[in-house]
Amino acid sequence: MPTLLKTINSNQASDMLKPFLISVFFLLAISGICTAQQPVVTPAEGPSMQAPAPVVADSVMVTIILKHQQDKNLPEIRRILEAQGFWDIFPPQDARVVSWTLAMGLGHVITMNVPAGSIRRLNLALENGAWGAFDTEIYLTYDYKKVWTEYIEKREEAKEDRN
Repeated sequence: MPTLLKTINSNQASDMLKPFLISVFFLLAISGICTAQQPVVTPAEGPSMQAPAPVVADSVMVTIILKHQQDKNLPEIRRILEAQGFWDIFPPQDARVVSWTLAMGLGHVITMNVPAGSIRRLNLALENGAWGAFDTEIYLTYDYKKVWTEYIEKREEAKEDRN
């Protein structure tokens, strides 16, 4: 057995460790979903003007798409959001909004970091505040910019080596 361990190089060990770490991440996320509290409703006049919450070590990045329901015009959508208290409960207080974009013809595209234990609060905020005004989609996300930048740099270096 000791000789087997000696033959595994660091790349093999890293490759073997990745599935384990992914499993641990998802177990932590699921345990946070099961233990989260109800959303806290606080009075507000629209989106929070407070500084965003700091990124927590166990936070996850999510992208939320709030698609405009095309059978409703903007005043109707606003009335629904106000009546349901959407701006009071979304975004959750412990979420950090990374970006919030309005895509014409689609709707709002919101990327945020949310503590893993707050996923349930985020879901309830969408269900209680946005449904009826928007069709919602939510995706687990990660920042690809650094990966892309490194790839482009390596690609440029490879082009130079070929010439």
